[in-house]
Amino acid sequence: MVKRNISTLHDVARIAGVSPGTVSRAITRPQLVAPKTLEKILGIIKKLHYFPDPAGRNLRSSKPTVVGAVIPKAGISTFAQTIADLNDALEAKNITLIVSQPEFSSAASELAAYRLLERGADALILLGDDHRPELFEMLDHRALPYLLLWTTKKLKDQPYVSVDQIKAGQLAANHLLELGHQNFAYVGIPLLHNPRAAARLAGVKKQLNQAGILLAPNAIIEAAHRFSSGRDAVERILNNYPATTAIICTSDYHALGVLRGLYEIGKRVPEDISLVSFNNNDFSAYTTPAITSVDLKQHDVGIHAADLIIKLMHGEQVKSIQIQPQLCVRESSAQIKKSAKKIML
Repeated sequence: MVKRNISTLHDVARIAGVSPGTVSRAITRPQLVAPKTLEKILGIIKKLHYFPDPAGRNLRSSKPTVVGAVIPKAGISTFAQTIADLNDALEAKNITLIVSQPEFSSAASELAAYRLLERGADALILLGDDHRPELFEMLDHRALPYLLLWTTKKLKDQPYVSVDQIKAGQLAANHLLELGHQNFAYVGIPLLHNPRAAARLAGVKKQLNQAGILLAPNAIIEAAHRFSSGRDAVERILNNYPATTAIICTSDYHALGVLRGLYEIGKRVPEDISLVSFNNNDFSAYTTPAITSVDLKQHDVGIHAADLIIKLMHGEQVKSIQIQPQLCVRESSAQIKKSAKKIML
């Protein structure tokens, strides 16, 4: 990556036809700058990919190495293990990790990335690949190393560490198919802003379709990432499809709620209904019954991410990594009863 000429505050001031002090105020105290002037300055700043360098940045040898990670609030609990392992691996190399938690939007993530860089981050880690092109243009322009985590696409020119989410969905569905199940329901988080959950569901559908089974839209319950969501979904599922024998959940949080919901109405797991989930959280092995879950390798993602971002900061070429998920079979899934009847959904 070739580092281009980096614009300075004086460059912005010269092009805008204002003093450097006015540019500084536009950045730090925009309310003191006339609206038209402010709009002009901010437009030039964006075009030049300029942002204030933190104090002492030119004295890089005495500055601690910092990696900034942009993980939206909605993803913090989901990726807690990845973040913890990433932090530990970086800390072992005397590198500080700073995590920013913006709202879930491209604009908020872009702003968070700029703020991290303004505060001295030497490299960035971004969740997913759905970011504004301007952010990547700025990173490339300034030759700043970055790494994408948990992408759902096999990107050609951007380094990433991810897990094959479609494969994960296929593993879950195939396991239940091999146990003889034909009547399925799915409980997951809203798909609109979660490409990873959408990819898992796509994998489930793909595997079921290959077996000649259609998962109807009404058999898919979208609900917030909470235990209570899984519990509340049970009644809806069994009211719509009383012959359901297998429920797949997008996370162990939903699965634990489904377990509770089934218990409250007298349904046994796995005797009456089998349950399979994703993430393989620590608690999934300690529920009653223990939850069959597809391990999405959060630990491995964190370790590989630390290794790759360090290599990128050293100017090394890296190969992106797509980790394969692993099915962990436990007590919540079992062979279907012979008396169970098939209903085409």
